[in-house]
Amino acid sequence: MIKINNLSKAYNSEKVLNDISLNLEEGKIYGLIGANGSGKSTLIKCISGVYSPDKGEVKMGEKPIYNSPECKEKIGLLLDTMHFLPMYTVKSYAQYYASFYRDFSFERFNGYLKKFGISPKAYAESLSLGNKKKLQIALVLSRKTEFILMDEPENGLDNESREMFRNIIRECADSGVGILLSSHDLLNIEKMCDDLIFVDEGVIKYNDGIDERLSSIRKWRVKAPREKLTDYTVTEELGNIFTILTEGEYADNKKELESKEIEVLDSDKVTVVDAYTLMRQKN
Repeated sequence: MIKINNLSKAYNSEKVLNDISLNLEEGKIYGLIGANGSGKSTLIKCISGVYSPDKGEVKMGEKPIYNSPECKEKIGLLLDTMHFLPMYTVKSYAQYYASFYRDFSFERFNGYLKKFGISPKAYAESLSLGNKKKLQIALVLSRKTEFILMDEPENGLDNESREMFRNIIRECADSGVGILLSSHDLLNIEKMCDDLIFVDEGVIKYNDGIDERLSSIRKWRVKAPREKLTDYTVTEELGNIFTILTEGEYADNKKELESKEIEVLDSDKVTVVDAYTLMRQKN
């Protein structure tokens, strides 16, 4: 388990993370969401040991990750930026990468290359954006780690590759690997992840199961004058027909709406996009 306790981090006196506490367990997939600049990438770098905390601690077991090469070896890291050395083929780049990690498996790596349709003889720097991302994923997943941290892993992937990636990640989690990934694609987060971590302006606003969060929200299509909906989150508007979000029990919410002479037309399935919209408005 990775334990983050009261973590704070600042750049040039500007606080990016503020008193963050959470635990990451093996065998679970965590979706990290938040607006640009909310602190997601900084949190990933602090957990992986790239950055040291200004305050608080990030531990694996009882060891601070930043000061422990042993702990860092147990963590795979995929950042949003990609840099490949010029004149290296995919095969030679894997050899270079493997020189830093004793747990690297060429057998696994070659299997991913075949799955992703990448030639080991191709020059890494000359690959398309999507294939560079696939190569990056293949390198990270070819190590035997306890945790994998990924910042926007699906950027550049086509739909078929995204589906393949999700299946691979699920297999990793089922084998006992803990995975934290950030993404702006909330529908993919919903499909892939077990738990949701919502960061807003460097503070954790939600950290629990996706199903638990969605089950607490209701989405309604209602008919009413706009002024009667000031207490609700409105997501769509067409004339005097609105889609709104509420929290609480279905019957209680419906009764409250009707008591305000808001005509309920129907209800709809709630998604992570709705949950995110509601959390952003509340904060």
